[in-house]
Amino acid sequence: MAEQQVTSAQGVIRREEMPFLSEYGTAYVLYDEEEDAYKYAIKSDKYRFSEYVGLRAEVSGPVSEVGKQLAVMNVTRIQLSPKR
Repeated sequence: MAEQQVTSAQGVIRREEMPFLSEYGTAYVLYDEEEDAYKYAIKSDKYRFSEYVGLRAEVSGPVSEVGKQLAVMNVTRIQLSPKR
């Protein structure tokens, strides 16, 4: 089995009501404030994103659905950013 590439990204975890997100089975995204853009749709078996909404964090995990409206990251690690 091929090793999945793990990607890291920083941003703010947000909950959004967007129709295409439900296709991914999530309502959570990683938002880049500097670029004013969504970086990834995020999902996880390990974390409950509801506890992290509005927080700036670095998340990492394998990415799939590349080339779709938003790539999906299966988050395996969340590191909260100290600066607000």
